[in-house]
Amino acid sequence: MLFQLLLNFIVFIIKCIVWILFVLAAIPVGIYMLLNEWFPIFTHDGGFWFWSAFSILSVIGFIVLWKPIVWIVGILQTLGLGME
Repeated sequence: MLFQLLLNFIVFIIKCIVWILFVLAAIPVGIYMLLNEWFPIFTHDGGFWFWSAFSILSVIGFIVLWKPIVWIVGILQTLGLGME
């Protein structure tokens, strides 16, 4: 019984870590794809101005999209998608 409780706790922590890593990776990848679609030469240059714009847009994306992402992850976990 105690082992099962400990195992459930460990699985819960691992699921939380995976969701956080997914969210932290999804926004910058989406911004990169958007910049690559709209400004391919600017993106492929990869200079200082690209990284500056990419960083600023990523921070804005995290600020704007954080709450909806938390809602979506909560809904998916409630529906059982994130269950073992």
